Amino acid sequence: MEIRRHRGLTYYAFEILAPYPRLKHGVFARYGPPETGGELTFSFRPDLPAPKVLTSLSLAEEALGLGPALMVGQTHSANVYYGEPARAGRPRGPQDLPQGYDALVAMPGQSLLIKLADCQGVLLFHPKTEALALVHNGWRGTRQNILGKTVKFLSERLFVPPAELVAAVSPSLGPCCAEFLGYRTELPEEFWPYQNPANHYFDFWAIAKAQLAAAGLKPESVQVAGLCTKCHPDFYSHRRGDKGRFAFMAGVSPNPVS
Repeated sequence: MEIRRHRGLTYYAFEILAPYPRLKHGVFARYGPPETGGELTFSFRPDLPAPKVLTSLSLAEEALGLGPALMVGQTHSANVYYGEPARAGRPRGPQDLPQGYDALVAMPGQSLLIKLADCQGVLLFHPKTEALALVHNGWRGTRQNILGKTVKFLSERLFVPPAELVAAVSPSLGPCCAEFLGYRTELPEEFWPYQNPANHYFDFWAIAKAQLAAAGLKPESVQVAGLCTKCHPDFYSHRRGDKGRFAFMAGVSPNPVS
């Protein structure tokens, strides 16, 4: 991944998306400028002042040149949110977030944001139509195959051929740290071959690639960041005990690229 900086922010961009200059995207590191207290966070919580979240949102949108990003109240579901462009205004709190969704599909001119802290953020993009989706894909979402369901949604609702999609998988819990002691009850048997035979650690990066391939994507059209959030200090990690959430934001610029 390529590291970029803007006004005290650090964010990561995918090389596989570089050929599409109208697609603006970034995975934002946890560190921020003084006006955020030195840390960005994108999760509305009772113990966190909303202005800090709103400042983080504004700075991230400014860095990418995007308008207010649509967010949802993520619940580890397999539900896809699409529509209601009026909800794309900047939220002021959890009451402004559509609840019960973990995949977002952009309407024209809409930017998207998902919150992460070990789960995968997966961007799906169709270069020809500029259809865009962002998916919050934790182990529960993986178990429900939210990636396959989002690809199916794009295919059936927006007529996007899965083989023409490009995908990028954010920094997330890696095979070095994804321990599941109760995997026999938590994970379906089809995931068990992805276990390290020496311990109870699972390779969810490989599982994501397998699910995307099964949904019809070409392996060469998928980039996995390969950065473990528990190991890498730039990102919040639930397994490390962090309460904050970093962001994966994306949108198609309304301005033509010269």
